[in-house]
Parts: sequence; C-alpha cells; structure tokens
Amino acid sequence: MDNQANKLIKDYIKRVKEALPEWLKENKDELKSILEELEAHIRDKADGISMENRSQLESVRIAIDSMGTPESIAKEYKKRGTPQVYISKELWPIYKNIITIVFSVLVAIATFLTIFNALMGNFEDAFNFSGYALGFFASFSIISVIFVLLSMEGYFPEDFKSKAEIERKEREKEKAREMGMPISPKTGEPLKPFLNKIEKFVSGAISLVIGIILLIQPIPGFFSLMDPSFLTILRLLGLLILIDAFLTILRGVLDNDYISIHQGVQIIAILLKIAGISIFLVLLINPQIFPIIYWDGISFIAFSVPLEHYNTYKITLGVLTAIMGATIIENIYHIAKLEKYKV
Repeated sequence: MDNQANKLIKDYIKRVKEALPEWLKENKDELKSILEELEAHIRDKADGISMENRSQLESVRIAIDSMGTPESIAKEYKKRGTPQVYISKELWPIYKNIITIVFSVLVAIATFLTIFNALMGNFEDAFNFSGYALGFFASFSIISVIFVLLSMEGYFPEDFKSKAEIERKEREKEKAREMGMPISPKTGEPLKPFLNKIEKFVSGAISLVIGIILLIQPIPGFFSLMDPSFLTILRLLGLLILIDAFLTILRGVLDNDYISIHQGVQIIAILLKIAGISIFLVLLINPQIFPIIYWDGISFIAFSVPLEHYNTYKITLGVLTAIMGATIIENIYHIAKLEKYKV
C-alpha cells in the first residue's frame, strides 16, 4: 500500500483515538487492541475494493467512509452502561453515596451555624434557610451534572481504580470465598466485618463506669457543692450513658451477626442522643446552675459561671450539641449501611 493511503489510514485512526472516551484511553491494552483491529478491518476492506480496478488511495477512502466518522465510532463505546434517570445504573450507587456524604456534612455545618449564630444573637443569619437551601441545591446540581457527564462517556466504577487495585480486590474476593465470608449479592464484594467486638466491650465498660458515677454520685464532698437541679441533670445523663453502655456491650456480644438487632440498637441510640440534646439545651439556657469546681489543696471550692463568660459557655455547649446532632446522622448512615449485610 502506498504512502498516501497509509497516511490516510493513520490519520483516521488517530482521529478515532482522540474521539474515544477517556476511560478507554486509560486502558492501554484494550485501546491498542481496538485500534489495531479497526486498522486491520480498513486495510482488508480496502484490499477488497482495490480488486475492482480502483486505486489504493480511492479504496482506502471508500473503506474509511464505510466505517463512519470517528465520533460515531466513539459513540458506540460511550453507550456502555445501563441507562437509569440520566445516570447509569453502574454509577448510581457511587452517586447516592456521594450525595449522602455531602448532604450529611452540609446538615452538620448548617446545624452548627444555626446554633452558633443564635447564641451570638445573629438571628437573621441563624435562620437563613434560603442560604442553606441554595447550598444544598448547588451541591446537588454540581454532583448530578458530573455524574450525568460520566455516564454519557460510559464510565464504570472500575474505571476509577488502578489495575493493581483491581487485582488486589480480586485476591480479596477469592480469599473471602475460601474463608466463607459473606459476599454482597449486589456488588460481588466481600463484606468486611462492620464491628470490632473488643472495641465495643472496652468502650461499653468505660461508659458503664461513667454512667454509674453520674447516677450514684459517690463523692459527697464534691457533688454536694453542686446545684440540686444540676445534680438531677447529671443523674439523667448518667442514666442515658448507662443504657448506651449496655447497648454497646450488647453489640459486642452480637458480634457481626443478627443484623436487624444491630439496626434496632442504632435506632435506640438515636433516641438516647435526642434525649441528650434536650438535656444540653436545658443547660444551655440555664448557665447559672452549671458549677465550676476546683481543688485549692485543702478542699473543693465551687462557683457559678461568671456573667462575662456566659457567651463562651453557650458557644461551647452549642458546639457539643451540634456534634451530637451530627452523630445522629452517622447512626442513620450505619443503619442504611447494614442493609447490605442481610444476605
């Protein structure tokens, strides 16, 4: 085949390569195989046409025209994936996870800002729900557009992983099958243990001790200095911590079995945290009952929060309340995550 015909084929192959989706370009072996196969097909077709008393250059042009434009060839590779509401079915789980994580972070930030601004007296900023809504809408729109574009290009989740990572995952699956570990029917991935029972026993034991101390208040010389209302609040907190401690130890006993019971425990933990937030709010609006106690070397001395430090006190408790609110979102996430372990 003459130089002009060869150059025409090479130029066409180059344009096809440029038009192909990025996920395919990153797979060097598959890309090379596709381009070599396309070039061989063009040459075979051109050879067949040249037997009809046509020049090699003209035969190549006809063969290339029959292949279609580079964009039409690339379009076939972009059809990879199962359509589902503009985002492919293959990318949908990743899309949902990212939306959940981003929205959880935004809710935590919005809760913190609302409490912080309310404590500082900036009520206009505290209840600027239109601003929060705009942030949620903008985040949702940006993430959705990105995933729609990725779906249009035919990306699959594995395209974001390196070859070494894919091979490591395959080894993990094989090892999990040999060990009899559960395999997710949806992803085919081995389900790693979602709980460390030793960690649950240790944290449960620590919470148990704290809860008992707050309930029985065993040091009269220390606890007697406190306001009776504050002592009642401590007992309520102790009771909540004690219940949570028993639930934590129960989860350690259950280990990685009885998924529905684990989910039920998480729901109870959410209710306990809501009760805890209510107690924190009572302390928030009653700084006068909160004691500051120190040891002077002879005895304990107690005094109330100074008036000039009320704002610092309220901000601190507000932050703690916001953090507890954020952990409720974490509990909800774990409840949803446990669904995939029901195999």
